[in-house]
Amino acid sequence: MDRSGPEPIPRPDRSGNVILLSLSVAFVLLEVIPTALGGYGYFIDEWYYIACANRLAFGFVDHPPLAPLLLKLMMSFAGSSLVAIRILPALAGGATVYVTGRMAADLGGTLIARLLAAGAVIIAPGFLLMFGFFSMNAFEILLWVLCSWVLIRILRDGDTRLWILFGVLFGVGLENKHTIVLFGAGLAAALILTPARSQFRERRLWLGVALAAAILLPNILWQAYSGWPSLEFYANQMAFKNITTPPLKGIFNQLFLLNPATLPLWLCGLVWSLRAEEGNRFRALGVLFAALFIFQIASQSSRPDRIAGAYPVMFAAGAAAIESFVRRRQWRWVVPALSTVMILCAIALAPVGLPVLAPEALAGYCSAVGVVPRLERGKTSPLPQWFADRFEWESFVYTVRDVFEALPPALRDRAVIFAPSYGHAGSLEYYGPSLGLPRVICNHNSYYLWCADKADAEVLIAVGARAADLRTIYRQVDSVGVIRGTYGMSWRNNMTVYLAQGPTTPLGAVWNRIKHFE
Repeated sequence: MDRSGPEPIPRPDRSGNVILLSLSVAFVLLEVIPTALGGYGYFIDEWYYIACANRLAFGFVDHPPLAPLLLKLMMSFAGSSLVAIRILPALAGGATVYVTGRMAADLGGTLIARLLAAGAVIIAPGFLLMFGFFSMNAFEILLWVLCSWVLIRILRDGDTRLWILFGVLFGVGLENKHTIVLFGAGLAAALILTPARSQFRERRLWLGVALAAAILLPNILWQAYSGWPSLEFYANQMAFKNITTPPLKGIFNQLFLLNPATLPLWLCGLVWSLRAEEGNRFRALGVLFAALFIFQIASQSSRPDRIAGAYPVMFAAGAAAIESFVRRRQWRWVVPALSTVMILCAIALAPVGLPVLAPEALAGYCSAVGVVPRLERGKTSPLPQWFADRFEWESFVYTVRDVFEALPPALRDRAVIFAPSYGHAGSLEYYGPSLGLPRVICNHNSYYLWCADKADAEVLIAVGARAADLRTIYRQVDSVGVIRGTYGMSWRNNMTVYLAQGPTTPLGAVWNRIKHFE
């Protein structure tokens, strides 16, 4: 019997979807329960997102507006407790688990493949980490995965109407984090280099592009009005913040991020999509992933999470390929053996992704394992950075409060606090009202813009500033305290607190000289 096209891939059964939903709920609970039980504290970026949520705009120096908007909606009815602000990223993680399983089904996998693919997301330390606190990274991963799912449907069914949905998702992704353009660039290369290049002739693809541009337009207009601050931020980040990572170290960091035991899964997915006959129609998926992986390693970026959202589709493809291979060869032991190794490795690496150990034990674990990567220059700690930046915020705020309360009433009435980073400023703003602290100013990222027209201060409590710099603006500069810490990042410890009085030049007049976009 002649066939005019490839065999249709069977659709998933409902019972399989129920199991996937159960796994998704389990993942959400896995993320939320440690926080509810008191695991560590607010992450430095969470202070900043709360500050942004309280100052909604069409853009911010270092990110588009979507994540703060979502946080504001959550805070409006759930408050700003740790559990409340981490529900949304946990839900994004649960959705990623579910969609990964559905992608495996759409690539021809049955229940075993769906469970294997979804399970790979659950046991990856990087995903446990990034869905465990509030940031735009959690939503970026989900949006990459949703775009990949739609792309699978387009390649599988030839339904070009889905390019419109793809464009909407991509536009939302741009309003969440600009780096989704990497996904777009990789996709363009994948379409050009495979038979899927015929999609460029589809009018709906270009309609999707137009919709994505329209969704991003408010942020573009904000950037233009504000002097394109994000371009300066990205340039500074690459020049001064990220650590150059050699290719072999970069590959190791990718393996560590995803759990080394998942390597056979996503590697099989890559080979299957590029070479296998049954994966021929999905070749663009393999080229897309390969392009992103090569870019990640060639860029020598110290941030291994840059392409994290590209892995779930390879998990799905690999799970479908392994299941098909096992079924043909009757090697039933392969899936249980791979699953066992993945789970054992996940247990061993769990402290890297979840706040499950006391800081002393975590420091010992990290020292013994010796594989936790450094992500940014000048930042060290006995703990990984993503955990170290959750410690010692309250002690910092209380130190500043003690300095403020020791001032004579006449000085307290005129005092302003200068904070050295958006995390310091955000924590002071969060706890400050209940402690009676004064206004906070900061020159870091969006705080620089927020404080530009109200930076003047007759009496300045300056944290982390240099005395020599303060003396160019104030007649009297005295050391009045020191910020102490043990497990926080090194740059946050041993900061001197100065009291500056008698301005010779308004601080606002030199504000543009101390701008810190990074």
